[in-house]
Amino acid sequence: MNAPDLRIDTTRPCPSCGSEARAEMPLFHRDEWRMVKCRDCDLVYLLNPPGYEALVEDFAWEKTSADEHLARLEARPILQRADLATRWRHKIGRKPDAVRYAEWFGGGNLLNVGCAEASVQYPGFTQYGIEISAELAEAANRNLAEQGGYCVHGPGAEAIREFPDAMFDGVILRSYLEHEEHPRPVLEHVARVLKPGGRAYVRVPNFNALGRKIFKTNWVGLRYPDHVQYFTLDTLTDLARRTGFTVKVLNPVRLPLDDNINVLFERAAA
Repeated sequence: MNAPDLRIDTTRPCPSCGSEARAEMPLFHRDEWRMVKCRDCDLVYLLNPPGYEALVEDFAWEKTSADEHLARLEARPILQRADLATRWRHKIGRKPDAVRYAEWFGGGNLLNVGCAEASVQYPGFTQYGIEISAELAEAANRNLAEQGGYCVHGPGAEAIREFPDAMFDGVILRSYLEHEEHPRPVLEHVARVLKPGGRAYVRVPNFNALGRKIFKTNWVGLRYPDHVQYFTLDTLTDLARRTGFTVKVLNPVRLPLDDNINVLFERAAA
């Protein structure tokens, strides 16, 4: 098999506002990957993402996570081990996913974007999925068929087009938007496939987190090149507004200390 075209010389405009005005962030450059900040909306993003094919083949999460983990341990072993040993702090007071989804979405049809093998089923829901990995999508199809759903194989920005308008009571975008090269059209389609009053759960790394400021280039939320944009609450809220959503923050008290932002994107009722 030929190696995928990494497109390292192909740049993109801001994936949120479309601006070409940007400032280089050389501290966060790594190897051939260039990090920039939009001068118009402040979104931090990878200027030259490798493209969908490379993310599936050479830079899939399951292939790069071990290397990232070892690199951080070697760079700052004491701080990194302390951070890993206290990851439980992010789960304090958090309800099980099945309980949270029932509270947020009520029940009905649930779309999980980036569903992996969709091994977990949630009572009260018929679950559907989108998965870019062919192997995982096949497994997800088997699992979801047991409850009447199915999985669409492909990149999120393309696969979500296959679902009809107002089909879903809820959408899960958990640890997904940071990987998606085209987040704005995905969210525009999320708004389309949600029923009036529907919600989407969004979880992304928090670029304003205290951990990022302490660990800098060794922060756990940095992933090259499979994380292609990095959100703060302000830039995530701005993207939500551009795609027809309002935002409800789920972790407001601990947000400055949390490596992740957890929010609900809410559509207005008809």
